[in-house]
Amino acid sequence: MTKRLVTASGAPIQIGRELGKGGEGSVFEVPSLPNQVAKLYHKSLERPKQEKLRFMATHGDQALLQYTAWPQDTLHPVVNGPVVGFLMPKVTGRDPIHMLYSPAHRRQDRPNAAWDFLLYIARNTAAAFETLHAHGHVLGDVNQGNVMVGSDSKVILIDCDSFQINANGALHLCEVGVSHFTPPELQGLPSFHGVKRSANHDNFGLALLIFHLLFGGRHPFSGVPQTKEAGEALESDIKAFRYAYARDAQTRGMLPPPKAISMGLVPDSMQAMFEQAFTERGAAGARPSAQQWVAALDVLRTRLKKCSTAPIHVYPDHLAQCPWCALEQQGIVYFVDLGTAVTATASGFVLAKVWALIEAVPPPPPISLPNIDSSSVTPNPLPAGISSEEKITAIKVSVLVIAFVLFLAMPKAWLLWGIAAVILWNAVGSSNSPERIAEKNKRNNTLMAAERAYQTLADRLRKEAGPEGFNQRKKQLSDLRNEYQGLPAREKAELDMLHQTAEQRQKQKFLDRHFIDAATIPGVGPAKKAALRSFGIETAADVDWHKVRAVKGFGDVLTRAVVDWRKACERKFVFNPSQAVTETDRNAVRGKILARKKVIEAALSAAPAELQRMRQEANGKITAIQPQLHAAANALAQAKADLALLD
Repeated sequence: MTKRLVTASGAPIQIGRELGKGGEGSVFEVPSLPNQVAKLYHKSLERPKQEKLRFMATHGDQALLQYTAWPQDTLHPVVNGPVVGFLMPKVTGRDPIHMLYSPAHRRQDRPNAAWDFLLYIARNTAAAFETLHAHGHVLGDVNQGNVMVGSDSKVILIDCDSFQINANGALHLCEVGVSHFTPPELQGLPSFHGVKRSANHDNFGLALLIFHLLFGGRHPFSGVPQTKEAGEALESDIKAFRYAYARDAQTRGMLPPPKAISMGLVPDSMQAMFEQAFTERGAAGARPSAQQWVAALDVLRTRLKKCSTAPIHVYPDHLAQCPWCALEQQGIVYFVDLGTAVTATASGFVLAKVWALIEAVPPPPPISLPNIDSSSVTPNPLPAGISSEEKITAIKVSVLVIAFVLFLAMPKAWLLWGIAAVILWNAVGSSNSPERIAEKNKRNNTLMAAERAYQTLADRLRKEAGPEGFNQRKKQLSDLRNEYQGLPAREKAELDMLHQTAEQRQKQKFLDRHFIDAATIPGVGPAKKAALRSFGIETAADVDWHKVRAVKGFGDVLTRAVVDWRKACERKFVFNPSQAVTETDRNAVRGKILARKKVIEAALSAAPAELQRMRQEANGKITAIQPQLHAAANALAQAKADLALLD
């Protein structure tokens, strides 16, 4: 290979050592240009590709250079010779975006990165796409490897020479693509040769990257199949619009994986954007643009709050409770702060003093409920033609008495009087007539509704204004006090347990460093790996026969291949007794206990004022609810009286 080349202007360029090698070319150092590298192609380029690179090298403005590793000059073997490569900015200190949205990678490489950091990356990714589209170009081959991210959350798009470039109206196409980032309308094509990409096609891949970032690396088309056809291949699920998080996901044939992050994490407006990006409407040309994503993500960035239990838990302020804590209770950990030191400062909190203040607040007086039985109501009359049960019984008794008297007076005419008595009996009416049953059902339903309404208000009054709700809160505070007193013993027990679990934890950490996305597993390509990631299987530590087998598309053969790979990783593990329990391990326990201690202290410190407020607000709630309760009591008494006419 020629080590000395020239630029388009004829300036000599000395090529240094090889930094990396790809399918179509290699990247080399340029000693005289420390901030640039040279990409040289393995084979001679056809004229259209040379023209594409010449155009790009002369049309890379500052906006493009801010977000892309854009070609800055073409390279030639001799002056005016063919293009054999190009110079581009040197991208250092950045990782492929999948190493950020992958929970396993992020926990190891950027343990202090919270959800807001991922949100910033999503915003900057959208801004990069927006800049490219504003210049009339299309990325085309959107995938997890050509978006690079740094610790500053800044995004750089690489492999720019594969982009679809609009050279003053002449299109230089992008003829490559990754299947699980390909939009539904382009799925199933034998190749991308001659296919014109659009910004709307890019916007599918952009929405996919944003979804990966915000929802733990899950793929929006991977989940639990609801039909026989679903789940066999990620590509066919994309083509069939089986968006697992859609509002009509059941109808589409795919539901989210177990323990997935809820779409409720983001506001309704952003949920609608994802729905638009991943369903038929988006394929028709209406996917949210990069500019729209930038605007929406910028708004969301201003609406974040931190969890009081774990400050690394950052989430949108429309949520009442921390979603990451809720997931951790299910055993799913997305964010964990692995600090190297834990410093407990004096808070001035004295449990005995605080508890004395809590005990000094008396409960509200008992609630006086209306006496329904003493209510004076007049039953509503029965409809015409329906007699009360009391009236029917009285008349029938009279008929029997008259018939008996007539029988005694004229015994020989018993048959005549018996027939007359039967006719009179039936004429009076029956307790089981259809009209009577219908009226009774109607009044019985009214009674049940009145009972429910009364009970709901009575329970609400007892809870909000009576001693019941107050005492329930006192019980919760008592449980917190007991937990607080037990924290030192809990910390000691967990620190002692570190020695017993040392080998298991060390092995877990070892297996967690073996990533499926970097492994060579027979039959498990990028799409299958994306499906595994959607089910929380990212490293050898996550692999379990039943977990893998539960992912549709993984039969016994593929599952065995993944499990065998894990076993091969396990065989390389060697326990190191000298690292059995590290200071980081101890600090993780201390940090967890300290965080819980602070939460309980805050809750107990605020409790006296909270209980006083409950007591003071009780009278106001009685004033507000009592009239409704009395009205409900009268309605209940009325319903009972109305039904009594038929009982």
